[in-house]
Amino acid sequence: MLLIDEMKANLPITAHASRDLSKTLIANGFDVTPEKELKILNVVESGEEGGIACFLDLPENFVVSLTLLRVGPDHPLHDKIFAYQKKRIRSIFRSKGLGSKRMKQIFQQEK
Repeated sequence: MLLIDEMKANLPITAHASRDLSKTLIANGFDVTPEKELKILNVVESGEEGGIACFLDLPENFVVSLTLLRVGPDHPLHDKIFAYQKKRIRSIFRSKGLGSKRMKQIFQQEK
């Protein structure tokens, strides 16, 4: 079964914004800290460019990439989601010519 299908079968999924997403949202006037619990209400495949997009339970109808969200280690899909995120971020970094050192820094910050 594909990850997106497994996610759909487990909706809603509790998640938290990554630090980068939180900083961007706060800078734009939204109260979304990394500690704030969010719910993924729906997921769609947005192609090679966008990956898995998540519809969140915010009044502003946010849709964000799964790579910008963190799912708790107790969630049954945590390991699969984390593996997807790591692979996706690695692919994005390679396409932009960025190194693995920066990618490791990002994953260390999120722990």
